[in-house]
Amino acid sequence: MHERVEHSNTRGTTPSPGRGGAAGGTPAPSSSAVVAGSTLLVERALSEGRRNFDALGRSWDLLPGVFSPALTSSTGFYTRHLPFPQGGRFLEIGCGAGVTAVQAALSGCAGVTAVDIGPAAAANTARNARRHGVSSRVRVVVGDVFDAVPDSGYDLVFWAIPYVAMPEGYEHPCDLTRAVFDVGHHCCRSYLAGARAVLAPRGRLFLGFGDIGYRDAMEDLAAAHGWRPELLAAERAEPDHHIEHQMFELHDTTRTAGDA
Repeated sequence: MHERVEHSNTRGTTPSPGRGGAAGGTPAPSSSAVVAGSTLLVERALSEGRRNFDALGRSWDLLPGVFSPALTSSTGFYTRHLPFPQGGRFLEIGCGAGVTAVQAALSGCAGVTAVDIGPAAAANTARNARRHGVSSRVRVVVGDVFDAVPDSGYDLVFWAIPYVAMPEGYEHPCDLTRAVFDVGHHCCRSYLAGARAVLAPRGRLFLGFGDIGYRDAMEDLAAAHGWRPELLAAERAEPDHHIEHQMFELHDTTRTAGDA
């Protein structure tokens, strides 16, 4: 039985962030230790022999070429802290193996759209949605950030963006490195520039981040696009206790008092 996954061949141009310090320029390469550690994590993911894993009290399928959530505490942390809109619509960018998207449907979201740039990850999410009986409420698409999202009006939008900044010119050797390296702030910039177009009028925007990331540049980009980040929760836990995972809500500073 084939998984139901929609594909898009479009790639939008990266919007200009305008002013905002580091947000407007090419990022400096991250420290060699951070890059080396992140590369090692990718190598571990590539060498994983398991084709399933446990998370949030459930068992999940893992397809070849998809990053395993068992290698990090981040997926469980973000999924536990997201306030899934009961009866509402949830959009996840970078869905990976599909744990958060499927859990959103299991938690009462009426409709879930899950997006990933990697076809293997999108197929993995569709497979796990079917495994847990929510395939009718989880739509999966392949695309770059919002390029392939076919509609708008989402009550909650979330992306645990790649934490580690890499300079322009870095070429991804495989899809797995896209989960950890953000080249030229493309991921962060595109997310902040495009989110308003897919949110419902009172929709909420969330972003997952890490303390190995470029927080100053993220905050500059947020300000340039009319968002104010608020840190809601943070966690440092095994198996990656050297990273503090951070949950931000981004408040729309362009809204008037009557819109809030």
